[in-house]
Amino acid sequence: MRAFLPDPVDLRWLVRSLELRSFSAAAREMNVAVSVVSRGIDRLEAGFGISLLRRSTHGLSATPEGAELVQGAREVLGRLDEMAASFDKRRHHVAGAVRLASSQEICEQLIVPQLAALRERHPALRIELVADDRVVDLVTDGIDVALRTTLGNSEAVVARELGSFERRLYASPDYLRRHGSPAEPADLHRHQTVTHTAQGPDVTWAFRQAGRKLDVAVTSQLAASSTALLHRALLAGAGIGMLSQPMAAADERAGALVEVLKPFAPRKPYTLYAVSLPNRRKASRVQAVIAFMQQAARKSWGLAPA
Repeated sequence: MRAFLPDPVDLRWLVRSLELRSFSAAAREMNVAVSVVSRGIDRLEAGFGISLLRRSTHGLSATPEGAELVQGAREVLGRLDEMAASFDKRRHHVAGAVRLASSQEICEQLIVPQLAALRERHPALRIELVADDRVVDLVTDGIDVALRTTLGNSEAVVARELGSFERRLYASPDYLRRHGSPAEPADLHRHQTVTHTAQGPDVTWAFRQAGRKLDVAVTSQLAASSTALLHRALLAGAGIGMLSQPMAAADERAGALVEVLKPFAPRKPYTLYAVSLPNRRKASRVQAVIAFMQQAARKSWGLAPA
């Protein structure tokens, strides 16, 4: 026959009832009905098959067996409280490894410059960067957080909007000196263009002209397999290409890139998301990284509020 295992809650009610010498006082302290405390003591007495309390006009007192049980219960409950406090501290302590994935361009231009501040805030945190222009599989690749501009996949993910941005056309001052600057979108047919290989050789860029949407098809003379390579090609004077404004901002301020056809920009917002799996989102280290990225999006990356 299996030995009786008491409920720790019943033990706690027993201990406090004897310390306060009253069921009603213990019930008030724990915000439960007196009958709930009384039934808990009844369960203990029935389970052990012994009387634990004496009831008198002076209040409650312990039988010898009750006193022995209370002594052991205090030790057990104290240990449980210590364990609960330890687990609670661990749950809120930001430590451990977080695998953070995004495109190489976002990793280099946005994430890497923020790593020192993130490490200073959470010194026990270890960041593993996964730079890949493809949409990684969070499960297969073991990713805790991924920064994405689309949510079009089959994964059941939890997404946090970090902010919005626009994509614009850029070229280097050297290229524009050599080839001139297009005055209107139709002039792009006379220019060298740089695109992403994922788009294929023929790409359509959207503009606004005279208040109406205008699509211009261009055939690229150079295609890059990553946005980071495309960015470097533009800096090297290879032609005109499209970049996200946050990625080009530093080079534009430094005069290394110039926005092209600015009056015709389509003003179409794109959203950057931090996505994770529901079971990993609950970890304090994952929550801390997402919260930090959201703050960086507002203060350092120049993204508009989501």
